[in-house]
Amino acid sequence: MTVLASLVAALRDASSFKEHELSLPRIIAAVLALGLAGCVREAPSAAPEATPTDRAAATAAAAASQPKPAEGHFYVRGRHLYDRCGERVVLRGINEMVIWTAREGETFGEIAKTGANVVRIVWTVADHPGEAQLDRVLQRALDARLIPIIELHDATGKLDKVPELVDFWTRPAVAEVLKRHQASLLLNIANEAGGTGVRAQELAEVYRPAVARLRRAGLIMPLIIDAPDWGQDFDVLREAAPGLLAADPEHDLLFSVHMWWVKSASSDDPGSARRIARALAEAEALGLPLLIGEFGHAGVGCTRFIDYKAILAEADKRGVGWLAWSWGPGNKDCEEMDMTTDGRFASLRGWGLEVAVTDPHGIQRTSKIPVSIARGHCAPR
Repeated sequence: MTVLASLVAALRDASSFKEHELSLPRIIAAVLALGLAGCVREAPSAAPEATPTDRAAATAAAAASQPKPAEGHFYVRGRHLYDRCGERVVLRGINEMVIWTAREGETFGEIAKTGANVVRIVWTVADHPGEAQLDRVLQRALDARLIPIIELHDATGKLDKVPELVDFWTRPAVAEVLKRHQASLLLNIANEAGGTGVRAQELAEVYRPAVARLRRAGLIMPLIIDAPDWGQDFDVLREAAPGLLAADPEHDLLFSVHMWWVKSASSDDPGSARRIARALAEAEALGLPLLIGEFGHAGVGCTRFIDYKAILAEADKRGVGWLAWSWGPGNKDCEEMDMTTDGRFASLRGWGLEVAVTDPHGIQRTSKIPVSIARGHCAPR
């Protein structure tokens, strides 16, 4: 007799339960049998075996999509960044070479006049003036209603130097300062670590233990990992990202590409507009928490040209954060990269004025300062 037939017979007997005392046990047996039968399925046809990258991506996506409790700091969910109050934040801001040109963060108030919600603070181990000054600079950014991203420039182009930067971040005195501002801070582990030819596996092998060490030191804010090839290799970053995100116990990583993408001699994509659109579309499709950490109007040596207007438009379309390079003055390699001539809002010029104020996809038109930064606390619900 089939399971279903047994159940039907048992139910029929239930109407005369007084005469057939075994009917109830038969009902129970049939129900149990039906439940067990529901667990048995015909073996499906063999599916292609998932690659390690596929498995890592699935794990990362599952973890990142889970709702998070109140974190007390910024966090990443899916491809988006949220503040400690649960407000989604799209970063819109500017790089400032603080350690070399504005050592006390004295230009932050001028940067804030653009409406920016973030400033990326250039720092170095070699020039580190002490924890007290680092503390003041971070606080000054917050006082100007700017989310501080602190980064170290010492490993630029040198992937093997990343562990030394982690040594710095995890110094007890430095870590104490970072934890003091952890509710509103983002930590960019190393600027543009790794030159050309770095593979995804190499990038992961360096950053996986780096992230683990930072987490063990109690630094639980979102961490930012730059692409290799001086920040420009999006393809390697995209390949390494799922495994790194899955390995992070906090699942709070942002991945930063620096779009110094100029037209090469053989390219039919002037300004790299198609390359920019493709990368941002792929990041969106993959659910990759991407940030454009640097870009300008031209490349090294003022090499023409980068389609910064395409960066602004595509990033706005897809909700991707960005930071322009840089406020200035101080770009000795290409003075035109200086968005200002003297560090004041009033001296914004050229492409810098467009990015900050006049472009419809620029800072002033698209930046939103989260309530936690604007007021220092969460808005009442």
